[in-house]
Amino acid sequence: MDLDVEALRDAVIDVALRGGEMLRQRFGSASRVRTKSSRYDLVTEADEAIEAELTAYVRRQFPDHAVVGEEDVSRRVLSGQAASRQGAVAQAAEGREWEWLIDPIDGTTNFIHGLPIVATSVAVMYRDEVLAGAVFNPMQDELFVAVRRHGATLNGRPLRVSTEEVLAESLLATGFQYDAVEGRRLNVELFRVVLNEARNVRAIGSAALSLCYVGAGRLSGFWELRLGPWDLAAGALVVREAGGRLSRLDGGPFDIWQPSVVATNGRIHDQLVALLRQASAGA
Repeated sequence: MDLDVEALRDAVIDVALRGGEMLRQRFGSASRVRTKSSRYDLVTEADEAIEAELTAYVRRQFPDHAVVGEEDVSRRVLSGQAASRQGAVAQAAEGREWEWLIDPIDGTTNFIHGLPIVATSVAVMYRDEVLAGAVFNPMQDELFVAVRRHGATLNGRPLRVSTEEVLAESLLATGFQYDAVEGRRLNVELFRVVLNEARNVRAIGSAALSLCYVGAGRLSGFWELRLGPWDLAAGALVVREAGGRLSRLDGGPFDIWQPSVVATNGRIHDQLVALLRQASAGA
């Protein structure tokens, strides 16, 4: 593999900015809202249109690369073309070495309700390793970018995680999954337990932006129980390149193909994981 760092960075920025501009143009006019796996799991015409345009654009620019988009994966599962989300991802990836992971609107529920905490998230992988990612919130003109071993930036400025060392001084965030009532109930219990120990806890409705906010030092930690690789890939790279730490909810090694994530500034990581494990066992 001939790795051109600048070319990778420019490519993910280009795609994220294109998606974000289309998101901006459609903001405030959500139409054809439908449910997917549950009444909480929503998709709009804008999600599908932006993903289709970005997929076509990437394929024109990189014809040898596979593109894995959130809405395409959902369509394959719901239509019966694939038996599971993992199977749908494998179909879309086509066994190619280079893969793009695209979430056209991370924060669809926010988008529907006119809450400007939304983003287009884009990452490029080589042999299952995320090399570059970009998360763009067009409503606030914030572009988060990370390249493996080359750091993370916000609008070109280098990022570093926060310096809080105890939960009692930490602002945290979480998210509530869309596809299982039991999972939502469990996270309500985790939220309750963590809220009693942390300075405060937010749920902003965008996993990609929550991860980026950890990288930017706005949050000291974030956890969620069930996410897709398109939710995680770019934002997790921002956390890592900004000096943060990632794991699964049980403390095991982080993997974008596994659904749970804990992302922190590193200093509070063991405290947060221990608290989440304790709360999960007692729920």
